[in-house]
Amino acid sequence: MMIMKKRAGVLAAALVAAILLTACGNKEYLKDIKASNYVTLGEYTDIKASAEEPVVEDGTVDLYIDMYFRSPQATIEEVAGRTVVQTGDTVNIDYEGYIDGELFDGGSAAGTNLTIGSHQFIEGFEDGLIGAKIGEKVTLNLAFPDPYLQNPGLSGVPVVFEVEINSIGKQKLPELTDEFVQSLGIEGCSTKKELRDQVYDYFYQNAVQSYENKIEAALTDAVMANCTFKKLPKKMEERFAKNIEDALTAQASVQRLSLAEYMSDFYGMDEETYRKKFEEDATLMTQQYIMYQAIADVEGLNPTQEELQAEIDYRVENLHYESEEDYRKNADVELLREQLMRNHVMSFLKKHGKIETVTAEESKESN
Repeated sequence: MMIMKKRAGVLAAALVAAILLTACGNKEYLKDIKASNYVTLGEYTDIKASAEEPVVEDGTVDLYIDMYFRSPQATIEEVAGRTVVQTGDTVNIDYEGYIDGELFDGGSAAGTNLTIGSHQFIEGFEDGLIGAKIGEKVTLNLAFPDPYLQNPGLSGVPVVFEVEINSIGKQKLPELTDEFVQSLGIEGCSTKKELRDQVYDYFYQNAVQSYENKIEAALTDAVMANCTFKKLPKKMEERFAKNIEDALTAQASVQRLSLAEYMSDFYGMDEETYRKKFEEDATLMTQQYIMYQAIADVEGLNPTQEELQAEIDYRVENLHYESEEDYRKNADVELLREQLMRNHVMSFLKKHGKIETVTAEESKESN
């Protein structure tokens, strides 16, 4: 299985992640209300929605294979007849980093290979070595980016690096052959074609998911524009706000950050700003789910107990819970039911909507 790292948006997947959080406290769910008391539905069939066709850009597959499979096993061949660093060279360096004249932890290393132009180091470091000669010591007066996600405590801090060039080489990637692919030990991949196909499928499935998300967002916005909402149930808004906060707090803990640090470092929001954002998004989500529920009630789209149980069984197995009881202790099953209902409604809206897939060129022309 291909493993890709992505940064989640402030609300992207937040509600889904919250399903795995234990249900507790005084909460209000859709089952506790009559949706039609809070929303008057307008037209929700024959709704137009469009999105760009899912595509994998040229070069994406090869770039991924080079970065994650070939580069880790690359060799460095020393450049003959040249002593000056150029872009694209892989230089072997010793360096020491100083803050306020003192060496700082993690800021020094010896015998490190660095490809100039790879953007592995902070801005200015690699460019500052271009033109340097083998054996030369270079002083780089720089500053850490702000924010600096790898170490938020260093964000914007001035730093001086003393760098010595030991050698200049060129990176030589191993040839992509069936034998090389077999040496990687990737399940289902014994040829370079199978590797390319697997990587392509990964990116294509992501493109398809992005396409579906855009269609669903467009349909939701259009249907909501036809609705009239009354005053929303406060406890439900509070539940969605708490779900969002809990999910993002969990994401922050993975980065070993507090929620405040995470929101500041990743999204540039102070506490007043992100709490207001949580409330606004919670209100929007409450409106959306009440609207979905109202449509589900009219069209008979509520999930059955059998569908809910099948989803629970799937999650117990694939999320490696010891038992269903263990899953239910750690998951908000009622929120899961609401998610299944929402999925049914979205399938209905797409089936009865006017969905258009456009090319990138057509999309640019329409904008």
